[in-house]
Parts: sequence; C-alpha cells; structure tokens
Amino acid sequence: MRFIFLLLVPVLHSFAQTAENRWDTLKYQKFHSNLIVGVFQSYVNFVNQIECKGVQDTTGRIHTNYNAQSKLITGVEIYFDKLSIDIFLKSKLQESDGTRGNTRAFSFNFNYGDNKWYVENSFRYFKGFYDANTSSYDTSFKRTYSYYRQPDLTNVLLKSKLLFFTNHKKYAFRGAYAGNYRQIRSAATWIFGGNINFNSLRADSAFLPYQVRTLYGDYGTLKGFKVLGFSAHVGGAFTLVIFKGFFINMMLTTGPEQQWRTYSYADNSKLLSYISFSTDFRTSIGFNLKRCYFISYSLTDFAFYNNVAFNLHSQAISGGLAFGWRFNTQTPQFYKRFQKTKLYSLI
Repeated sequence: MRFIFLLLVPVLHSFAQTAENRWDTLKYQKFHSNLIVGVFQSYVNFVNQIECKGVQDTTGRIHTNYNAQSKLITGVEIYFDKLSIDIFLKSKLQESDGTRGNTRAFSFNFNYGDNKWYVENSFRYFKGFYDANTSSYDTSFKRTYSYYRQPDLTNVLLKSKLLFFTNHKKYAFRGAYAGNYRQIRSAATWIFGGNINFNSLRADSAFLPYQVRTLYGDYGTLKGFKVLGFSAHVGGAFTLVIFKGFFINMMLTTGPEQQWRTYSYADNSKLLSYISFSTDFRTSIGFNLKRCYFISYSLTDFAFYNNVAFNLHSQAISGGLAFGWRFNTQTPQFYKRFQKTKLYSLI
C-alpha cells in the first residue's frame, strides 16, 4: 500500500502552497474528481556487483554478481484526487527452478507531492542472494547448474528522494507513471533534486564466495558494509506524445554523493569518507486516454561504492505494467471539506 511519509517535510515546507498552481491545460490534464481503478503487475530486483581491482584474470572470477530472487506482484490500484492505494493480491517468484535458493523480500514506498515537486520514500529488504557469475569459478556448475548461494546475506536500503520540476506547468511527471494525470502534448523539463539514503549489506561471516576471497586481500574477510549518503542531482525528462494518447517517457538525473562508509570484519571495523555519485534512470511507454490508460515502466537506481581494492555497484531495479479505468464520480461533501484544510494543501 502507498501511504504518505514525511521524511522531508522540513525541506518541503518552503515549497508547499495553500492554493493550486495553475497549469497549461493544453499540455496535461488532472483528474481530481474521478475514481480511478486499475490492475497492475510489478517486480523489484536488487543486484550487487563486486569487481576486484588490480587482478589480471581472464576467467572472470573477479566478478561477483549477487542477485536477489525477485517476485512478481499482482494487485489493484485505486486513485482519487491526491490519494492512492495499492492492494496486493498475490505474488510469485520469477525464477522457481530451485537452483538460486530463496530470497525473503519486503518493500514499500511512501510518496508525497505534485507535479512541481515530488518526494519518493522507499524501503527495501532482501535476505538471501545467489551469485549469477558462479560458472566462472565453480567447475561443477555445468553439471549441477546450482548457483553459489549466500542465504544469510541481508541487504537493507532506505532512501528519500526529492524531485523539483522546472517546467511543471507544461510537464506532468505523474502522467507517465500513474493514472491520475494525462500528458496531452509533448513536453520536457529540467529536474533538480537530492537524495538521502542508507544502505546496509551484512552477513554472519565473510560474504564473498570462498573460492575468490583470496583475490581481495584484506577485504576478502568483509562481513558487513554500511553507507550513509547525501547527494545532489540534476537532470531532465521528456515525454513524447502521439495523437494525444500514445506516449514514450525518459528521465535521467545524476550527481555527486557524499558517503560515510563502515567496513566490518570479523574482529574490527573501519569508518571512511568518500565522494562518489549516484544515478536515477526511468522510462515508460503506453497510452493514456480520457477514460483508460496502459503503462509499462522501468525504474533503476544506481549507487557506486568503489575503493582501492574493489568496485561495488548496487542497482535497485523495479518495473511493471498497469491498466486502469477512470469513472465519472462526484466529490463527496466530507471530502470537499477536507480539501479546504491545511493538511490537504500539504499533501
């Protein structure tokens, strides 16, 4: 389910307004009084790619690609004005052949804002990974097709992201990813924003595959890795609209990130400061008509945690399909009274 989460309320307070902003109605359409009901299928993947530096190895053993078993989630989404809710009906593993082990996963999102500024808050939890690069160092893989598994490896990611759209009167960010807006004509915008994030990767013992730990020197016994990061992003987005219905959207933001990292070993830990960068890339395609919409989307967050011994790249990948219908309804009297409150102006 989607709820409102106020991690960045102090930052957003300066942007909040008590009155609705005017927008170009020839460019996009808002649906304030329509009840919107849709069905969706979505997934969330998480990948940690680790590459050892300074080692000449043509076999590919220096690469470790820890993947979480992702789930396909089917549910119903409901929109009315600024409110939305997702109801999850069922889920199943995308790969269920037993060679990759099991992943315990939990994720949810909290979103807040409008087309001028928008805040996305997310929580991701994964326990149990497999190495997609097992075949490069395990000679039995061709016979068993069983991947190296790290069942106690746990990854927790908490992120709060602010997006500010300069051309918000003509460009509808949510028109490409949700059912309560509709981009009628093509438009583009510059984007400014920032991220606050916490990423934790830990295991009961050293989490690198034991066959390759010696390649990493002192880092081979690494059992925990935590990062607190702050980043500033800049980028842009563009929605191409054809015949006021079919659309293609692309969005990219990137920027430097200050990171405070903690490397944990069996008997000690190290706290280090780094300057790195992070990237957010999204794309969607579909049709968005007056009554109905169909959206296919993909969202990828990249974070880079390189050091002198190895490169660690984390990717949070989500996507899905959504089909919905907008019903003509009247705004209930109690909701009209709610629209006049200060709380309504802040959400």
